[in-house]
Formats: sequence, structure tokens, C-alpha cells
Amino acid sequence: MPEAPQTVAYLNRLSARPSEEVSLHASGESGQVKVRLVRLGRGLIPGRSQAAAVEEIPWQASGTYTAEPQESCVGSFGVARLPGEIDSRKGFEFGAWIWPTLPSATQAQTVLQMSSPTGEDIVVDLEASSIKATLNSSDESCVAVLPHAVRRRVWSEVLVRFHDSQMILAVKADDPLYGPTMEVSIEIESFVRISSPRLTFAARDPREVVDCAGYARGRAVQHFEGKLSLPYIQAGKPRNTVQTASERRRELVRTISQQGGALWDLSPQRIGSTRYRAPAGAGSAEPATLVNLPNQGVTGPDWDGTSLSFRERPDHYSAAHFHSTDLGDCGWKPLFTAALPKELPSALYGIEVVSADGSQDTVPIFICPAPGARRKKIAFLGSTFSYLAYGNEDLITFFSEVPEHSLHNPEVEKRAREKQVAHSQNWGVSTYDLHADGSGVHYSSALRPMLDVRPDYSYWNYEEGARGFAADLYLLEWLEKYGYEYDVLTDLELHLSGASALDGYDVLLTGSHPEYHSGEILDAFTYFRDQGGKIAYLGGNGFYWVTGLVNSEAQIIEIRRGHVGIRTWASEPGEVDLVSSWEPGGLWRYRGRTPQKLVGVGMAAQGGDSRPYWVSGNEAVEAAPWFFEGIEGPTIGERGFVRGAAAGDELDRVDADLGTPPGTIVLASSKDHPIETQRAIEEFLQMFHGSASGPNDPDIRADMIYFETPGGGAVFSTGAIAFIASLLVDDGKNTSSQALRNVIDHFLEMT
Repeated sequence: MPEAPQTVAYLNRLSARPSEEVSLHASGESGQVKVRLVRLGRGLIPGRSQAAAVEEIPWQASGTYTAEPQESCVGSFGVARLPGEIDSRKGFEFGAWIWPTLPSATQAQTVLQMSSPTGEDIVVDLEASSIKATLNSSDESCVAVLPHAVRRRVWSEVLVRFHDSQMILAVKADDPLYGPTMEVSIEIESFVRISSPRLTFAARDPREVVDCAGYARGRAVQHFEGKLSLPYIQAGKPRNTVQTASERRRELVRTISQQGGALWDLSPQRIGSTRYRAPAGAGSAEPATLVNLPNQGVTGPDWDGTSLSFRERPDHYSAAHFHSTDLGDCGWKPLFTAALPKELPSALYGIEVVSADGSQDTVPIFICPAPGARRKKIAFLGSTFSYLAYGNEDLITFFSEVPEHSLHNPEVEKRAREKQVAHSQNWGVSTYDLHADGSGVHYSSALRPMLDVRPDYSYWNYEEGARGFAADLYLLEWLEKYGYEYDVLTDLELHLSGASALDGYDVLLTGSHPEYHSGEILDAFTYFRDQGGKIAYLGGNGFYWVTGLVNSEAQIIEIRRGHVGIRTWASEPGEVDLVSSWEPGGLWRYRGRTPQKLVGVGMAAQGGDSRPYWVSGNEAVEAAPWFFEGIEGPTIGERGFVRGAAAGDELDRVDADLGTPPGTIVLASSKDHPIETQRAIEEFLQMFHGSASGPNDPDIRADMIYFETPGGGAVFSTGAIAFIASLLVDDGKNTSSQALRNVIDHFLEMT
């Protein structure tokens, strides 16, 4: 893997309009950096050295700045405060239920820290499966240890109790089958009295905690890996009249209500911009603050499988899952905040940051039309939800551990690593990656550097050519080459404004991989199409995953993989619902909103080298003669920058049972894909050796289709990620290019 660049940057947003303010955040080792605004319009064509920037744009914010190294807000935790005072002479205890996922780690993980404004604290750490409590005060320091006290993925209560001159550390597994009750008591020399105690859970020493819209960011150390539920402080002496863990939790609520203290409920709250606050479920205290987006909507110690959603039984979902790698917002100081140029035409731009040593980063931004500006007839839709989902992915690590994958070969892995962009925990990971404890990543934020969402990024799994964001530049360059005027929008605008964001447009073009969408985005597509709009879906594996939006300003998305689909991790049982939108996650297919219903084709297969499309025959030519004008011969897309042809990477096909509209014309289809091309896993109940590979399965193909709607709309779909990367082969003089020109011209003639 290349070394991490000396200069990296991000913007506070992925899209904006002229005159709106943007903030640039940069971290650099070389001091001064030069900043300029450029328009992006060139794709990554093999053998061509030209940069993606086609022109520099005058901007008042362009100039020289000083970029310093910046620390990111990484690792989730919670902070709560209790009014008043607690005193060991009257008795008190504090604790929580934990479900550790890396208990054997030798580095200390702080479960709980109770601290005072004057510096005293009591810290409960998990280290090498052992629980340790440390009292630090001006009068003394003492430690209590329970060796081998907790087991991985087992719910246990951990508590520290003070009464007179005793400090008691105890751990009790909810299910005695998985661990006994253990406790240790030590004598302390002085009384413990803490005014306005602060309880930090899942880390220690919090600082710089900032409330934002829909989330909080901050910094802490010694992060806990695992679930934590119902952190509490109880004043007074405990009651010991219960037998089971569930009875203990109910009694704790009653005791706190009568004697004082607080217990905080970490179940999801549907309160908009403050949903990251965890209210006190007992006692009188302000809500706790959950920092850096721990996973909520996860099963707690009372979950028994009778409900599969926090929307039905919030008491079964009283936990949050904390990770040392959670990140919602890097929290870097801005290099500057400035208004964009007033007369900036709608297009894709980049803010270029170049250091004295030549290290640079170009951060893309989609500039949508100004309110009231004349719309072009064509709009290109940037798939920012999908760019975010893949941001900083490390799929090489996942695939290299699969014996059947080519990346399991060390030499193949080495070549891939040489092309992979640098990664850093300080920049966050993708929704395809795993946290340190092996659990899947639910969130991805725009408020961080994403070096694989850059115009010059060459995908590690291609010998040549681009994927994702960089691949979509092929389409923009092609549009300008053939004189098609267009505006740019992103899926965020559709999510926020619905179909009204498409008012004034006749034709909507997607990029190569529009995989992640919210229900609001699908609604906008559907309304546009059914009211006479023309859609060209120019990719593959589109409209696949249910996606929620945590914050529209910062653009943080949430996904849950569920239990089916092409994925690198699966959701835990009972943890499929999205906290951001309070709806089931997973595949849209299993919500009844298949891609076939929207654009005629849906996910069929992935992998292997690309193939051309073969014209379906005279029926297709007779049904859509306009499409075949200028196309001679039986194939379309014989060559491409991605794996050799136009139909490759991930493939979509028609399926009437899944909703392909009647009257859909299959213009052309690929065939004879190699053995490495495998059928989508959700297509099968059972698989037999070789039955789901390219040579043996006629349903492994990309279908290029066209259909019209009763309201005057129309849809053209290519069914392949690799299609866009074939448009500029031979300087655009190819069959893929001719086919798309025919489609767009036909769409424009229909309006």
C-alpha cells in the first residue's frame, strides 16, 4: 500500500449551490498549502497523463494557507452527569451491563469512569479478560482486580460499590451457565465523596465533546469494544432481594427512583437532531450524550428473540455497541470557510490542496444549479450515498482471507496493495469493513478524507480503468465531447427535496454504480419516470441496499446488511432496523421495491472479465430501430477500460417475476461470462458446485433494455458497471458510445 499522503482534506459537504458557504478542512505535515478551485471533467483513460481538472475557476478563497497535523475524533463513548453529591458514608454504587467483544485484548479498555471536577476518579477497566477497578483520590490510590471475570459475547453486570470504608468490585453473568458471580472487597482509608459526578462509559477522559445536528463528536482514550447497556449511578445502600438478572434491572430502577441516582437508557430515540441523547430511564438527570456514533438499535440484556425491532420493544434494545474505530466527524479545524462564486455553472468541481513538497489532494464537490437558474434538459445524478458506502474501503483484506479468491495468492494481493490508496484509522473506514472486534461498520460520513473518492483513483481490482466516483468522470467527459449540455445533482438533493429536485429536467442520467438509496430517493425516481421523465440507468448493481441518512448537512449514511445479499458482514440477529429512519434495512428486494420495478433490470452476478453485449435479434431491431442506427454488427461494447469490454464487474438482468415491466425490450445481452463471474447469492435457495458460475448459468448476464411508461416516461438500462468505462474507447468512436448517443437523442426528441 502506498504511504499515506502528507496532505489530506475534506469539505463539510459533497454538494452545494453557487454562493453557498463551504468549509475546507485539511491536515498537512509541510506547513503551507496552495488552494484553488478547478472544474473536473476528464476520466482516467489508460495511457493518458492529463489530469482530471479541465480549468481553474477564479475564487476569492484561492490562495496560500497553513495546514497543520490534525487529530480526528475516533472511537465512540458516552458521557453522563448526575446532579448533587454521592458519599460512601451513605453508600453508592455505579455500574453497567456489558457484552464484550474483545475481552482478551491486552490493551486496557475502560468500561466506566466516574470522575469529579476536582480530579478524583474511579475507573473500571477490562484487560486480558480481567476486570479491574482503580480509585484515584487526593488521599489514596487503590486497586481491586477480578481475574478472568468476563467472557466474550456474554452479558454481565459490572459494578463498583462503596459503603463506609469498603470498595467492592463485582461481576455477575446474566446466565450462570456462562460465568459465576465474582466479587472482591478492599478496605479504603478515607471516605469517597464526589460532587456533580461525571460518568463516562466505553472510554475514559473525554474532552472536546461537541453537540452537532443528529450526532456528537469528541475525543477520549482507552475505548471499550462491545455492547454496553443501562449505565447507572445508585445512591444509598443496595437491595439484595432479587434472583435473576432481569429482576435485578427492574429493582435497580425502583431503588434509584426512591433513593436517588440515575440510570440511562441507550435505546434509539426518535427525536430528530438530538436522537444521540440517551434519557435517564430512572432518577433525575440530564440525558447522556453518545459520542462518535456508537451503534444503537442493538439487542440488550433483556432481548429474548420475541421481537426483532427496537420499534416494537425498545426495552429489549437498551444497549449501544461501541468501537474504537467509530467515526462520525473527524472534527478538524477548518482551513477556511468561504462562499462559492456567485455565477458558478452547475458542474463537478474540485478543491485542490497542494503542499510545498508536491503532496496534494483534490476534494470533489457537485455544484447544483442556483435556485431559479435555467435548467438544462439533462441532469447527471452523482451517487454520493454509494460513494460514501465505499469510502476508504479495505476489501483487499476481506478477500485475501477467502481461500477461493485470487487475492488469497500473496503475489496477487501484493499487486493489489500497490494500487490501493492509503488508509488511516483517523480517516474512518467504509461500510464494507469490520471494526476491530469483527462487527460490521454501520455508518459512513462525508466529514473525513476519502481517498478513493477522488478523480485520479485507479481501482485496485482493475488492471486499468476506474470504478465508483472516478468512473463517473468518463460519462461527464463523454457528454462534453458530444456537446450535451447538462446540470449535476446528487442523490442527497432527491432525498431532501423529492421529485421537485428534478423539476425542469427531461432526462436523468445515473453513474456506473448507484447502489445505495433511501426510500425518498426511490420515490423521486419513480415519480419522475411516471410523470414523463426519461431515465438512463448506466450502471449495474443499482438500487440495492436500503440506506438511511443520519444528518443531511454533514451527510452521514447508515446501512444494515441484514442476512442476505452480496456482503462482507451480516447483521446480528434482531439488528436489521435503521436507527436513522426507523425502518427495516437490508436489500430493497426484500422490501418489495426491486430494481426491476424501477429500471427493468436488477442484480444478477458479479466478478470476472467483461464481455460485449450481443444484439437480441430482428425483434429488438424492429421494436427500437432508432437504437441501432449507426451500429453495425452483432455486438455492442466490444472493448472497454474495465476488464476488456462493456458488460462486466457487476451485472443486472430482466426478471418478470421481480417486476420487469411488460413491454420491456431486451435490446442486447451479454453471454459466456467466465467461471469467476458468480450469480448473486440472494438468487439461490441451494447451490451446487459450478452451478452458479458464468459458463454454466444462462442467467449470468447483463441485459440492455428499454421500456416506456403510460405517462410518457421511458427507461434505458445498461445493466453493467463497466458500461460507462467503454464510452471513450477509441476516442468515443465505438458501439457503446453510438448506442448512448442514440438513446439520449431519442429521449430529447420525445420531449
